[in-house]
Amino acid sequence: MDDLTADEKALDQHIQQCGQNMTAAHASGDRNTADQWRASMYTAIKSRSPEHQAKMTARIDSVIWFQGPEALAMGRVV
Repeated sequence: MDDLTADEKALDQHIQQCGQNMTAAHASGDRNTADQWRASMYTAIKSRSPEHQAKMTARIDSVIWFQGPEALAMGRVV
């Protein structure tokens, strides 16, 4: 289920990159830079539209559901 628009995909990639930069800054001991990346990441997360959030929730729910025991049992050949 990949119905995100190009802008939504770009925003998600930006959020992911901010998170990676934050992690790298923490690993190098640069707390100030890590805090700046965290703030940028949260700003980007909060900028997601309600439609974008709904698409993400649907994707997450489908992954969780299809990994659940009921879904796995339905896929087994008896």
